[in-house]
Amino acid sequence: MSALPIGTQPPAPTGARAPGSNTPGPVTGTARSARARGGRLWLAGLCLLGVLCLLALLAPLAGSPYTIHTDSLTAHGLPSGVGAPGHPLGTDAIGRDMLARSLYGLRATLIIALVANVTSVGLGALVGLVAGFYRGWIEQCLMRLVDVFLSIPTVLSGLALASIVGRGTAGIIIVVTALYWAWTARLVHGETVRLRNRGYVEAALAHGVSRHTALRRHVLPHLSTILLNVAALNGAAVVVVGAGLSYLGAGIQPPTPELGNMLADGTDSMTYSPHTLFVPLVLVIATVLTFVLIAEGLNRRNPLSERRSWLDA
Repeated sequence: MSALPIGTQPPAPTGARAPGSNTPGPVTGTARSARARGGRLWLAGLCLLGVLCLLALLAPLAGSPYTIHTDSLTAHGLPSGVGAPGHPLGTDAIGRDMLARSLYGLRATLIIALVANVTSVGLGALVGLVAGFYRGWIEQCLMRLVDVFLSIPTVLSGLALASIVGRGTAGIIIVVTALYWAWTARLVHGETVRLRNRGYVEAALAHGVSRHTALRRHVLPHLSTILLNVAALNGAAVVVVGAGLSYLGAGIQPPTPELGNMLADGTDSMTYSPHTLFVPLVLVIATVLTFVLIAEGLNRRNPLSERRSWLDA
């Protein structure tokens, strides 16, 4: 077997990337299968999200979440269980219909998750793009601000901010946005710096293309994949934090239904009415699972991703 000339790198194996290259190699059967599974996961997550949104939109058909049905309480004053006449999911501790409250609570949780996700990812992406592309003192100032936000404990800062901005829907959206924009900014900054140093970007700048145009044409389109992944994972975290703040009393306040404060109410009555805890808990888990499936599906479909999936364990 003849030796390779000095200074020549051996050819990359089939399906692998050449050293120093970000271009995916030929698609092997394993890679094609992984991308196919990723497509199914992504589609399953979108379908589940669509079902949850449809249930939230149909909430008014379930009745009022505030009406107290005293006739639904048992002779001992306990709430009706699952399958009670007129109340498929039973009632809570004071006789309010659990189906209506669960659907309205799901609506509130989804609104907070989707709006806070868009605002936090949008703000973080803007800061990361500007800091990573323009560099210099702009980068130093913005990234030091990001470091400050990343160093603050999430729960404690969330409780403190909620006491300042208020405890309604708008307040909790502001709190969650403030807690999570810095994570997106850090990720986008690193990817922008990598793209900024590419030869085609430097060539465009050398030929007189403005930095704004180079950013819009040559950098931003390449960030779409990472932004979609960040948005999906961020959505799962936003659901947990939003419900957690309401559970601790710093989010949406009763009697307005939200899955977090419904979990708090269910915790108090779980010994004699476990359905008041399990119904909102299942909805929280389903909502988080929705965003996790979307994120995992997007990751599997990314040809440059080499991370081993938790679903492959």
